[in-house]
Amino acid sequence: MLCRRQAGCETAGVEPTPRLDASRPSNLRLVAFVLVVVGALAIGIGSVLTWVSAGFTQPQLAELTSVTKGLDTAEGKVALGCAAVALILVITSRLVSDTARAVLAGVMVIVGALATVVGSMFISSASTTYSPIDSESIIASLAAQLGHSPDEVRAALATVSDQLGPYTNVGAGPWIVVAGGVMVAVGGVLTVRWAARLSADRAAADEDGTDALEADGGRIDEVPDGPEPSLD
Repeated sequence: MLCRRQAGCETAGVEPTPRLDASRPSNLRLVAFVLVVVGALAIGIGSVLTWVSAGFTQPQLAELTSVTKGLDTAEGKVALGCAAVALILVITSRLVSDTARAVLAGVMVIVGALATVVGSMFISSASTTYSPIDSESIIASLAAQLGHSPDEVRAALATVSDQLGPYTNVGAGPWIVVAGGVMVAVGGVLTVRWAARLSADRAAADEDGTDALEADGGRIDEVPDGPEPSLD
């Protein structure tokens, strides 16, 4: 029967079994974790806030304001999904191996970038997509007050829109989503760097252990074969 010293029993280059990493975090790991968590929470909060409001500056039409929340839009629902995925990824990344952690961190970058793009595209297109002249809620209210059909009200608004002072204001929601998306993406990049650094440190530790064993002569303690133990 052959046995090696305990220092040489670990197989070099083989990752340890994935388990919950409860060790004290390094600065890089801590910053990455905080960025992803705070960014995901920001995306989630931003997705339920007001994304756009539209109306007219004329006093007699001031009460006719259309307010759209994030979850009333497809973009807001996508943003909320990104927030949920980011939180799941940051928790799961503490339970997997170094290689899997790097992959999950890469997905975090994609999720953060997606939230940023969704929020940015909404901001850039809100002024044309959410015009008060085309707001169904405003047109329906005016049609009920004036006793005309929605099509007649829409045509009249298009004719005198300049005199009514139409406006479209982007709310805080998409801006918060953009900021949160950037934070998640940056946190994912830092997590990739941390995972790579952790793998390099473990590889160096394995190499040092192998070198130490070789320096000690690489001896293998042999236990001579003896007679089989008696069962009596």
